[in-house]
Formats: sequence, structure tokens, C-alpha cells
Amino acid sequence: MPRLLILDFDGTVTDAEAEGAPFREGYLTDLAVLTGLSVEEVRALAERFEAEVAADPDRYGWMYEGHIVAPAMVDPYLRIMPVARRVFDHAGAFLREEDRTRLLDGVLYKYNYTKTGIAFRPGAREALEALEGQDVFIVTNSHTEAVKDKVRRLGQRPDGSNSLAWLVDRVHGRAKKYVIDDGFEAVPAQMSLPGLGRPVLLRRRLYFEVLDALRRELGADWSEVQVVGDIFELDLCLPLYAGARVALAVNRFTPAYERAFLEAHPRGAILEDFSELGALLRS
Repeated sequence: MPRLLILDFDGTVTDAEAEGAPFREGYLTDLAVLTGLSVEEVRALAERFEAEVAADPDRYGWMYEGHIVAPAMVDPYLRIMPVARRVFDHAGAFLREEDRTRLLDGVLYKYNYTKTGIAFRPGAREALEALEGQDVFIVTNSHTEAVKDKVRRLGQRPDGSNSLAWLVDRVHGRAKKYVIDDGFEAVPAQMSLPGLGRPVLLRRRLYFEVLDALRRELGADWSEVQVVGDIFELDLCLPLYAGARVALAVNRFTPAYERAFLEAHPRGAILEDFSELGALLRS
């Protein structure tokens, strides 16, 4: 067993596609209102543009402060951003990028995110219950209280007790794994993945500081740390460089180049199903 286990949450412990379906539908409905197109046409355009985005990972990704910080296809929340811009291009709407960013990221995203549901990956409760007594923490971009509430729901028993009460106060939210700090020179600026033409950026100081504080608190070496997440660029690239073992919880939208890289890496692993977590930790 690793000395320290770090878990991402949304998309890793949860089923992002099931949770994000209402978000996507609400977002597309709002795009129809803003462009004057029918909802049916916007849905058809979205499917077409999603296929184009998936086929060109070098060009498309989550753009934050001038950097591509994650792929565009792994979950509904990342996919909608480049797709929405393509819909606006098609309709000739909101042509100023500043206006688009404020509208898409600042208004539509936040408004429709409130429609997100709760759906856990099969086997998630049992896998987490089996970790009681271990040094396990959740480090997530999501809000701390929202993830704590999901952990409570997952562990709730019919008799009113909670099998995951021990994990609730180990949630570290708002990790800002997407923030690139070019002045963080403790790690190289980037790494390369075969099959991906653009670089994967490593200088995620805020995320590193959360991980490193937990590691130091336990007196663990990086080689004794295991990190599990569903997006290599956000969750895993930095701890992998630092020396940790990492595991990618995959779904049908996981980029093939991420899967191939971790299947070949001596400190990498793939989780096809979250119920496989226990076996991975014992290996």
C-alpha cells in the first residue's frame, strides 16, 4: 500500500457523463437562445463540432490565461467550451473574444453547473470504504463543501450512520490544478507525450503546494505517494514528474495518447473501473 493516497473526485470517483448531462443540455439550450438557432440545430452542430475537437487535440483544449491546461474532450464541462465557440462562429455571434469568455465561462458555465447531478462510478463506495485507516485525501478543483456533501451521500447507510465519515474532513477543494505559474522553477516548464503535438505544462505551483504539504505532513517520500485522477494533464502530470505513482481512471473520452503513455510508464497505471482501486494499491 502507498504511504499516501491522493484522489481526485469529480470524474474520478463520480461518473462525469451522467452528472454532466443536464449541464450540457442546459448549456446548448442557452446557446440556441443566444444565437437564434433552434435547439435541434444547436444539438446537431454540437455533435459535429465535438467530433472535430476530438480529432485535433493539438489545437483544442481548456484554455486558461493563454495556456492550454487540459484536453477538451474528457468530460462534458471541458467539451462544451470549444464547442460553444464553434457554434458562435457558425452563427456569427459574439465575435469579440473578451465578450465570449465572460459569457461562456463567467455566466453560462456557472448557471448551468447548478443543474449538475450526482452519480458515482460503480464500486466507488466499496472501494473507498476499504481504505479506512489509510492516509487518504481528496484533492480536487471542485468546491470543498460540494465534494464533502457527495462523500457524505456516498457513505450514507439506511440506519443513519455513514461509512465514509472519516473521509469527509480530508477533502481539499479549489486546488486550482489548472493554474500555470511560469515563475515556479522547481519543475521544468513542460513535458511531451507521444501522440500529442503540443506540450503538457507542469508548472502548477498551487496544486504542487497542496500535494507537497500533505506529503511532508506524513513524512512520505514522493515514491511513497499514489495519485489517482481522470485527466492526466490536470491531476497526474505534476506528481508523476515529482516521483509519485499515478493511475488514470479512464472513460470512453480519455485520449488514446494518455492511456498509451501511462500503460507504458513504470509508475503509471490505468483504472478501467473504480472497483479495481484496491488491487492497484496492493500491486
